[in-house]
Amino acid sequence: MKKNIILVSLLLVMVLSGLGAASMISSPAATVNLIRNHMISQAELDEEYNRYASMGATGVTEMDALDTLINNEVFLQGAERDGITVSDRQIDQLYAQAKANAAAQAGRAVSDEEFAAEAERQFGSVDAYRQALKEQYIVNQYVMLKKGAELQNIPMPTDSEVASFYRQNQQMFFQSENVKLAHIYIPKTDNASENEANKELLSSVAADIHSGKITFEKAVSEYSQDEGSKNIGGDIGWLTADNNVARQGWGNAFCDQVLSMGPGDISDVLESNTGYHIVKVSVHNPGRILSLSDTVSPEDTMTVREYITQLLYMRNQQVALNTAIQEILTELRAEAQIRILYEE
Repeated sequence: MKKNIILVSLLLVMVLSGLGAASMISSPAATVNLIRNHMISQAELDEEYNRYASMGATGVTEMDALDTLINNEVFLQGAERDGITVSDRQIDQLYAQAKANAAAQAGRAVSDEEFAAEAERQFGSVDAYRQALKEQYIVNQYVMLKKGAELQNIPMPTDSEVASFYRQNQQMFFQSENVKLAHIYIPKTDNASENEANKELLSSVAADIHSGKITFEKAVSEYSQDEGSKNIGGDIGWLTADNNVARQGWGNAFCDQVLSMGPGDISDVLESNTGYHIVKVSVHNPGRILSLSDTVSPEDTMTVREYITQLLYMRNQQVALNTAIQEILTELRAEAQIRILYEE
């Protein structure tokens, strides 16, 4: 875990969200002057207030929204005064990285058109999204300039803090029943007679495996039509009892049949929503509460202890970050000339 890198999220630091809204011609709600005079219009205030309402925020007044806009402006003016800049090339890099992150989260490639459409949906336009990325970067850099030393010395949680969190949140670490499986697979087609022939073929293959005429692994290479697993012994990873995506794809009956198998079991032909399978289970774990030394999932190397340690450390980071931002804002607002013209 890198303790010297603090990333400020627009979603986490709401006090600085919505930076840089364009001024519209309307009556002034406030003026802010640290290095230049900037008017916050009533139209900007209305837009900011409506943004909170659209997110379902309750208890937020227009004066709260105005205070946020003042904080945004004084923060950006302070960053500019103290030499924080960002180039167009850096913005391009930030945009490309955001697109790559979106693809990683989606588990597939994301086209330029898809990403632009999502940016427009959330921010109104690609230019507005790029502006938000720019201002987020400025916030990150300014916080590190002013408070970097404090943010690099955030303490790691103690063993007792980790143990206490685990005791209070054990249900977070319930692992559903799961199996590790491999299969020989032929997908269904639109031809009923072809499907029946494929099912009979796999029935014959299953009989040969059970009689010892052919090994499961040999049968995978000769008969399976799953190209993704054919060259790795048919291995398709783990199935957990609470995996709703797998249940929707394969069907409940197939998933429950596989979960009823024990280690070393090889099935007869099983039919799923998508095709016909001969399944071999190598590991079967019952549902249970994980211990601190267990991994958080069968396919992960991170232990529960490590996960809690990282979670608590990130919480400590966020607390320190929020404190740093508030301290910077307090200093800047004391230096700036701020006039509140809005009347509730």
